[in-house]
Amino acid sequence: MENSVLRNIEPKEVFRYFEDLTQIPRESGKERQVTDYLIAFAENHGLEWFRDEALNVLITKKASPGYEDRPGVILQGHTDMVCEKNENTAHDFDKDLITLVLDGDKITAADTTLGADDGIGIALALALLADENAAHPFLEVLCTSDEERGMYGAEAFDTSLLKGRILINLDSNEEDIFTVGCAGGPGVRTEIPIIREEAAPGWTALHIKISGLIGGHSGEDIHLGRANSIKLMARVLLAIDRETDFRLSDLRGGLKYNAIPREANAVIMIPESRLKKVKSAITDMEGELRNEYRVNDPEITVTFEASDPIAEIKPMSKLSTQSVVNYIYFAETGVIRMDMEFRDTVESSVSLGVVRTEEEKAILQTLTRSSLKSMYMEMYYKILRLAEQVGGRTELMSNCPEWEYNPDSHIKTIFQDTYKRMHGKDPGFVITHAGLECGVINRNSASPIDMIAAGPIARNLHTPGEYVSISSTARFWDFLREVMKSI
Repeated sequence: MENSVLRNIEPKEVFRYFEDLTQIPRESGKERQVTDYLIAFAENHGLEWFRDEALNVLITKKASPGYEDRPGVILQGHTDMVCEKNENTAHDFDKDLITLVLDGDKITAADTTLGADDGIGIALALALLADENAAHPFLEVLCTSDEERGMYGAEAFDTSLLKGRILINLDSNEEDIFTVGCAGGPGVRTEIPIIREEAAPGWTALHIKISGLIGGHSGEDIHLGRANSIKLMARVLLAIDRETDFRLSDLRGGLKYNAIPREANAVIMIPESRLKKVKSAITDMEGELRNEYRVNDPEITVTFEASDPIAEIKPMSKLSTQSVVNYIYFAETGVIRMDMEFRDTVESSVSLGVVRTEEEKAILQTLTRSSLKSMYMEMYYKILRLAEQVGGRTELMSNCPEWEYNPDSHIKTIFQDTYKRMHGKDPGFVITHAGLECGVINRNSASPIDMIAAGPIARNLHTPGEYVSISSTARFWDFLREVMKSI
């Protein structure tokens, strides 16, 4: 595949593979093409490889001369990416290539997610495998599938295949802060039954849209206080409810349950005689929301326009309307508690990420996160009780285990010493509020694995505007090679 945009960007050996990856469709659950690419890479470099039915790929390389007696190292990242795009962007992630954009020190994409999460991690691992001059122990590069939807690839992988007892996860995004633990928690799907009725005479349809939100990663960005479009829509609908009776016809918001939703759309039926009051209530609510989020989400917009009733979908009954709106309104979303030891780290949070209505049910998807199992189970039980109160039911979509911090980690010491030797200062260490596959691999392994997560600076993950820093990638590439020498 010809590299055009990043051809002359250093480190060339890393960015050539990163650009290749951006040109391969790899939405979660659709990783066949990217695994074909990885296998071709392995064969071209004379490396052994294995691909399982879950589309996990394991590539191995012998230790370089003089490093045969050192412990083997597993480099691990995931091949899939979150596929989000700006509204009105005509991009088909199944076939259209990502358009790379150079913006100073940033590599980003035009109107879509970039896939640096975790394409840059995979690219770093491939570059190390391809580097015949790099000094390193026995290497295993584990490229897992379907991480973003619930770490399904890591769950399915047979960890008995791994020989290394040190694992470096390359799915972190703070160059000078290394991850030594992560949150876990279940993703929960709620279904609320819907009853629909004929529209009342003299009622009219109104389309309400909330847009302009920044969104972001529902774990790593949850502490930033960004608005959740689904929660805002519930507030707008309840403001309307204070002015007049209404019926909900259609409600949609969010695309991925692990991202903070940026947009929401509702079609409601209201008495035509109350239309002026309703429009005033919506305008007033927009002003309140823009004031509340003037720092974190200054571009919030609430628009409305007359809409033709959806012919094939009748409005919901009053009780069904109340059930759906009340569930959203009372659902916990945001930071629940900060960590008691790492004071600047979120311990527990929950995010309502997706809602959509169908003919007979509303479907809502929520992701809980905590470094304490007792806390994410507490949030899970609250979701269950709330669903019961509105006649709904729940099921687990995923259940990611937490990765507990090991204060005696040897690889942590190696990272700290190497970083200080290279940069003259100590790095930071953190328990991330995002889920990492380290927890799954550690739980499924019969023998303990010493783990750490690291990577170059990347920002705005899971949203259009996602970028990776060029200079940070260069520095991290040098650091990673030095770590390999020190193990």
